[in-house]
Amino acid sequence: MAAILLAATPFFARLRRGWGLRGAVEGDSMAPLLRDGDWILVDPDAYRVRLARPRELVIVADPRDPQRVLVKRVAGVDPGGFLEVVGDNRAASTDSRVFGPVDPRSVRGRPWARYWPPHRVGLLPRRR
Repeated sequence: MAAILLAATPFFARLRRGWGLRGAVEGDSMAPLLRDGDWILVDPDAYRVRLARPRELVIVADPRDPQRVLVKRVAGVDPGGFLEVVGDNRAASTDSRVFGPVDPRSVRGRPWARYWPPHRVGLLPRRR
């Protein structure tokens, strides 16, 4: 019975959804929050009802290669509803300053937890 109750809580529902969409961070464009080699869980439903807001993290398709995904932070939303995305470590980031604003339909979800390496395990903040 306890396992059923736990699975019904929002945290465990998100864990179940997020476990299917996970990946390794490559590069240091989001350092110090995310570093090369971190493994993260992604909530694919986070932005289905609303657009991502400034300062929130997003997983977005790379406009230069839609098969590749990027982890970025929303810096702003332009009048047409497109998202300006940037890396926290701007010196090491290729982002909207290079490829322009991104279509909100290209957002794949929100990274919400880091599960590897063990010494960096934890929830990621919704906003900075």
